Amino acid sequence: MGTGQTIGTAELLFACALQMKLQPAWVTPLHTFAIHVHGRERYINMARSPLNSDASTALARNKYVTRRILERHGMQNIPFMRARTLAEAESFLAQHGTIIAKPINGSGAQDIHIIITHEELQTLTLHRYILEKYIAGKELRYLLLNNRVIGVHLSDYGTSVAVDRPLKRISYPQDSWDPVLLATSLHIADMLNLKFAAVDYLVDTSGQAFVLEVNTMPGLKWFHAPSSGPTVDVARLFLESVVSDCRAEIPRSFDRPTINAAEAVY
Repeated sequence: MGTGQTIGTAELLFACALQMKLQPAWVTPLHTFAIHVHGRERYINMARSPLNSDASTALARNKYVTRRILERHGMQNIPFMRARTLAEAESFLAQHGTIIAKPINGSGAQDIHIIITHEELQTLTLHRYILEKYIAGKELRYLLLNNRVIGVHLSDYGTSVAVDRPLKRISYPQDSWDPVLLATSLHIADMLNLKFAAVDYLVDTSGQAFVLEVNTMPGLKWFHAPSSGPTVDVARLFLESVVSDCRAEIPRSFDRPTINAAEAVY
């Protein structure tokens, strides 16, 4: 197992920023750090990618909104609903047999529940969750940066949804990437106006692929040190893109404009 699996995304980016001579400095421990580009300080915060707009991040972060957008574009959605009442949730459970409850604005596999019985539904504060049909299969992640796919992984952890579940990430060589999923991933990133994102798919036993979710700030460590397969230096590619964006910015002027009293409008 590579060392990349023992440290977090922020630490990987910080170490890469040191190599790139961007003079990184921690603002908050292991979470937010500053870099210097052409004498100006910029910040890397692991909660939100600086490459994506706030509007795009908000659309992708809300799982229910993302599902509705995918639905509008005819994408292969997992059957879902946002239940307003327990009766609606129970009807959805009866229809699908086994369902998954995910927090609408959750991330990092936190607070996810596999629901089989009506009693399990009754423990949930329903308005906080989106309900989805449980589908057994394998999970694939397509990582995108600036309108191209830069890495593909198989996530292998069986049927568990626990945060500390055993996890293997198997990196796929480029010649084995699915062209349909590649094109779909690019289309989703374009729909949501995302420059950096991971599109996750669930592929069932018949080979049918469903969009599982869209992640706007995916972890990077498994791309640097997968369980097997080729590595991808995502940290450097990500920071190079951030630096390029910073250099492309038009410097702001904070000088107050001179106003001729005769031209002033009251």
